[in-house]
Amino acid sequence: MTSQSSGSGYIDVDGAQLYYEWSGSGPAVVFVHAGIADSGMWDEQFAAFAAEFKVVRYDMRNFGRTVASDRAFADWEDLAALLGSLSIDSAVIVGASMGATVAVDLTLERPTLVRSLVLVSPGIFPGHEPSSELRRGWRSVSQALDAGQIDRALDIELDMWIDRGGVRPAPVREEVRQQIRQMNARAMELVSDAPTRKPLRPPALTRLAKIAVPTLIITGSHDMPDIGSIAKRLERGIVDAQIVTVYDAAHMASMEQPERFNELVLNFLHAHKDTRPATGVDDAS
Repeated sequence: MTSQSSGSGYIDVDGAQLYYEWSGSGPAVVFVHAGIADSGMWDEQFAAFAAEFKVVRYDMRNFGRTVASDRAFADWEDLAALLGSLSIDSAVIVGASMGATVAVDLTLERPTLVRSLVLVSPGIFPGHEPSSELRRGWRSVSQALDAGQIDRALDIELDMWIDRGGVRPAPVREEVRQQIRQMNARAMELVSDAPTRKPLRPPALTRLAKIAVPTLIITGSHDMPDIGSIAKRLERGIVDAQIVTVYDAAHMASMEQPERFNELVLNFLHAHKDTRPATGVDDAS
């Protein structure tokens, strides 16, 4: 068995230093993390997928080991720059929660870079009307942070997205819960210095019909209802999209049920291994 190539480092993108890791060879698969995590959330996928793909994961600005600048930015532009720096002409983009919104934005703005999409517990896109439950949760987190109560803010977010008090019949494994808490704590530490994220214009939800690549949408059976609503809207809007539910998982299916998650995604990748990205001039209109 031949040894696999791997590496890590930083790339400079408009003054920010984006941390990334890669491993393996073959078609590229790029993992984009959730807003309550960082690239460490993909630990159970990184080595497993590198057996037959070139896998890449990275920390977005204000997460993990990436060093942000004070300039306004767009996450999809950072991802496009990362692909360019690694000489990746096209890739499967696997995005979780906030990372799913980045994956969709990249597909709309630079379609030639994307072969297919895996959108995991897709996050809150502009244009989605949040439920009262979600607004309450956000308000409680904001109040705790304003009061300097970091531990309370972390508890609230864990309950919203992972513990799902009163909904989840059995708790998530404690080691998974603690890893998510640690990653989210780092994100909360960095958020006070966060520069402005530039919104996508026009918004992604008004342009879904332009996405012309196979798309797998994965939801957790115990996730926040808003996520299920967004997933259905994406399925309706993207021509070649399908939803699959991972049972006994909430918002972080790749960590909560990694074996089932890996099976679903690998089956999807194998089924669409010959897919090519859209051709022609990128169309942002």
